[in-house]
Amino acid sequence: MFPGRFNRYILWDVFKLFFLSASAMTLVISLGLVGQQLVREGIGWFAVIKLLPYISLIALQFSLPATLLFSVCCVYGRISADNEIVALKSAGISPFRIIRGMVFLALMVSFPSVWINDLAVSWGRPGMEQVLLRSFEEIVYGTLRTRRSYENDQGFTIHVLEVRDRWLIQPTIFLFNQQTGDPMTINAEKAKISIDTENDQLVIELVNSYGEINDQSSTRFEMPGTERITMPLNQASKKAKTIQSASEISMRDIPKEIMSQTAANDRMREAMAVQVAVGLGLGRYAQLYDPKLHNMQGLVDEGQRRVIKLSLEPYRRWALGFSCFFFVWMGVPMSILIRSADYAWTFGLCFVPILLIYYPLFGLALDRAKDGSWPPATLWLGNVVLLILGTLLMRRVLRQ
Repeated sequence: MFPGRFNRYILWDVFKLFFLSASAMTLVISLGLVGQQLVREGIGWFAVIKLLPYISLIALQFSLPATLLFSVCCVYGRISADNEIVALKSAGISPFRIIRGMVFLALMVSFPSVWINDLAVSWGRPGMEQVLLRSFEEIVYGTLRTRRSYENDQGFTIHVLEVRDRWLIQPTIFLFNQQTGDPMTINAEKAKISIDTENDQLVIELVNSYGEINDQSSTRFEMPGTERITMPLNQASKKAKTIQSASEISMRDIPKEIMSQTAANDRMREAMAVQVAVGLGLGRYAQLYDPKLHNMQGLVDEGQRRVIKLSLEPYRRWALGFSCFFFVWMGVPMSILIRSADYAWTFGLCFVPILLIYYPLFGLALDRAKDGSWPPATLWLGNVVLLILGTLLMRRVLRQ
């Protein structure tokens, strides 16, 4: 009966510490991410409230493994310092009797951790970006009031003399024509920005405007009175994307996305092969050096890199999710061997191998796997090293 009661006592202590530390660390990370968005984007409190569910899930993704390790280090370090491990051995009971329950709990926590890792990147990050897109009007006005300019990576730029209420005074706007794709510059007496949430469009209301389309003929135009121009909201925002990132696709949808991207790559290769064959067959050798052909090859290479990244995502999320188990597998015997009731000291010593071995190995494997030089399974390299290290420490605990 003693081992059963003792196990329940240990698991309850670990659970209490885990719940409190995970909540506290998730809150701290969430506040840090919120502060980052407040400073960088200039969003208001209403948008912050809408961001909290997404930010909290992303924070939980990082806090679970560390807080679980902290909890087991505190509990097992304390009972070892109180000579309770020695008492168990004196009674002829193997220390593994009080370790196996914690190992099983860590294994059970790892499965929801994988789910949280998947949900955080496939629902949390896109959700954050959608909130920021919906708050674009507030963001751009805040930026223009403080910096007098706004720009993104898609070539959309606004410069103003000043902002009065909701009016932009003497704005200069650079964007791309929605029909032809040609760059254009617009100047106006004043302008106002609003969001069409139903169609996800940015609406710019211009007063007494004129400008120039930078096409071959450099077309100039004037628009007296009030005119409205629109553009897709994702092209105006700094969060604009031309294609969905591999890290934002759920594991359930990744196989379909790989098939779709592979098919697109094959179609592009077929089009390239046809163009090369026609050029060789008809003696149009200049066609082989057509810039469009090189552009198509670049698209194929980019598509192939995306396929590799998509293939890596399941391995990355499962490896990070199961880091909970491997952190505990190494942390429990190490904290027993340290035999210190000082929580910070025990956790610090247990976290050093993770900081110096696990994360560098994981980062190295991720970089090499993205290049295609290492197989995706190498993302588990850090976990394997922790498994070996934990096994050696466990044998030492059991043999002492």
